[in-house]
Amino acid sequence: MTFAGYLRSMGPGVVVVLTWLGAGDLVESATAGGNYGYMLMWSFVLALFVRYLFVSIISRYQLFNPRGESVIAGLYRVHRLYAPFIFISGLVISHGVGVYLLMGLSELCVKLSGIGQPAHWAVLMSFLAYFSVFQPVYKRTEKVILIMAGLLTVSLVGLAAAVRPSPLAIASGIVGFAVPDQIGRFDALFIAVSLLGAVGGGLANLMYPYFIREKGWTRPEHRRIQQYDLIFGIIVLIILDLAVWTVGAEILHPRGIQVTDLDSLAMILGESFGLIGTRVFYIGVFAALFSSIAGNGAAYGYLISDSYILMRRDRSVEKRSIGYRRIAAWVTLSPLPWVLFGKSDFIGVTIAVNAAQVVIIPVLVAGIWAITSMAGYIGEANRNSRLENIFIAFLMLLGCAAAYLSVERILGYLV
Repeated sequence: MTFAGYLRSMGPGVVVVLTWLGAGDLVESATAGGNYGYMLMWSFVLALFVRYLFVSIISRYQLFNPRGESVIAGLYRVHRLYAPFIFISGLVISHGVGVYLLMGLSELCVKLSGIGQPAHWAVLMSFLAYFSVFQPVYKRTEKVILIMAGLLTVSLVGLAAAVRPSPLAIASGIVGFAVPDQIGRFDALFIAVSLLGAVGGGLANLMYPYFIREKGWTRPEHRRIQQYDLIFGIIVLIILDLAVWTVGAEILHPRGIQVTDLDSLAMILGESFGLIGTRVFYIGVFAALFSSIAGNGAAYGYLISDSYILMRRDRSVEKRSIGYRRIAAWVTLSPLPWVLFGKSDFIGVTIAVNAAQVVIIPVLVAGIWAITSMAGYIGEANRNSRLENIFIAFLMLLGCAAAYLSVERILGYLV
């Protein structure tokens, strides 16, 4: 296949990174950039490195295992408790993520339009997201998210270019491994852990194998295009995250502006670039949040319904389709009551939920390690290399440390 052919085939990588790139990345990148400049950028690089390698290993299992089964089916072979574990974790995490995504999106729609209340927009956006993904038709999901990707890239990258970032400061932040003193509500180490949860993964890493399956990449010969697709998606994620981080580091940080809500991110842009700067930023955030809500509806629809089917041991096409629609409805519609009848802290919920996701990493890593390193699961020729096993062992230790730190910090803030 030619280079142009590869580019035309790209899709799952962009779909999954825009699903990952929600309020978690935007808020935490802006918070880290605004409060600490570029000093915490090493944690962003570490999280992306971890995510790429881990998702690449998971994808190899999807393409090479001799039974042609999903990753969750492989985990089910390791232990039957993995199916209910992923089912329950998926329901809880998708709901929590959906709450802060919908909160941010509804507030944003009011700011962009100047009309209505957040509750009105929350109802509209929830049902719009659900009808975008209510059937397991991958092409529809891909089309919606690629449109959002265009809006997102033009707006956020344009703003980042306008503030003229410092390449030397960025490089220093990447290799400096600094942990500065606390500024604002959250200490630097907690933000780094939360960033690991939002960018580095957890349950969200299991989304990509489902997208490549729905794309039709199901055999070993699809491995090369899958790798190019994932690399392309990670590059898109790097560009977009760096754009938000740069805005925080170059505009918010020098003026000592704390990130407390979306207005904090837009206020100084209005002062620097006028109304157009604020509007462009809001359009970019809208694209990121809506693509995440729609992408989560589709991805968790595949993932959670797969777990449920394994528990029920009924893998019929009809059951899979019904299960998908029910889960997609849960992910996109269940957060509505929080916006309609409750009032929560958008920034605090975003960071706390993403930090909490780190807690399940050790359990997932242990299972993935088993199915990708043992010949009985993936075959002798395709199991992990020594370096890959060392990486997963490192990830296991990192996940345990991050989980402990995350629980400690969250309990500390609650108490």
